[in-house]
Amino acid sequence: MRRFVTALALVTAASAASAQGDFTLSIDQSNSNFNWTGTSTLGAIVGNPSTAFQMNGTTHIVLTPSGTDPIATGALPGTGDAAVVPDLRGKINNVFPFLPPLALIDVNGLHLAFSAPSFAIASNGAFTASVTVTALAGTLVVTPLGSSASSTSLTGLVSTPQAQTGTLTQVGSNLALVMPVNTTFPFSDPTTGASGSISIVGTLRAGWTCPAASTYCTAKVNSLGCTPAIAVSGGASYSSATPCVISASNIVAQRGGLLFYGFAPSNAPFQGGILCVQPPTLRTTIQNSGGTPGGGDCSGTFAFDLNGQIQSFIDPGLYPGREVYTQYWSRDPASASTTNLTNAAKLTICP
Repeated sequence: MRRFVTALALVTAASAASAQGDFTLSIDQSNSNFNWTGTSTLGAIVGNPSTAFQMNGTTHIVLTPSGTDPIATGALPGTGDAAVVPDLRGKINNVFPFLPPLALIDVNGLHLAFSAPSFAIASNGAFTASVTVTALAGTLVVTPLGSSASSTSLTGLVSTPQAQTGTLTQVGSNLALVMPVNTTFPFSDPTTGASGSISIVGTLRAGWTCPAASTYCTAKVNSLGCTPAIAVSGGASYSSATPCVISASNIVAQRGGLLFYGFAPSNAPFQGGILCVQPPTLRTTIQNSGGTPGGGDCSGTFAFDLNGQIQSFIDPGLYPGREVYTQYWSRDPASASTTNLTNAAKLTICP
């Protein structure tokens, strides 16, 4: 018991210090539409032939809950990878329209990341964030009229922070981000001496889908030859009124047991079986498996509503976006270890 109390204290302290969910949002390319404009010391940069482009890939948002609100505060950590599709093609027209362009300006392989310090998210999802855009990769290629091309790396180029007003809304158990982007990157070409800037304007749309629960690891066959099995009904949620029931079947009847959980998987020998959850762990109160009176068979079962635990806020480690790993332990006096273990279930806590 003392070891369990210590583990509870360790998990609670660690959880309280890091109660933020990091969500990887997939960018909706077909609806993330942008245009660019450009200026230079040689003249305006125009599309060759178009200034339209889209973004594809991922972006991240870190969310901190407050009370019953799962998405009260957000931040953009500057991770993820938003690829510009297609490459940007521009030119600087000659002052004499009948002559070739003064230069071709191409931006190849541009990948971007978005960062912003903590910002409040209103109940309707609206927010205003100071967004900085960083080039993760990209090459500027300038080809002056009558000269060979020169290349300059754009990697590490950082825009000036700009206030962007968007929305982050919860759609069922999923998230939807709509964030306008209006930012400018300066550039210079040391070979030609040309300098200027390229501005991008558009709307980034991205979403996160809460993963379904899954099972993993291997159960320990009990003394009656039955293999206990864990199962999940419903989704783990910070706000849904629908239960998320984690159950176990094929348990020795009329025996005590409990569910324990942690925040990382394991695959270590334990009491003649496999410990599927990495310590430190938290455990529920003892339950009775029920089943046939007097025992003697595998008709016992267990069930626990994880959402009740999440929404009691007793454990600050149970926050939106957190992965939770669970396993049932039970008494089995006829086995060598006198205990039994199910396989395990992995769940992600939806907002």
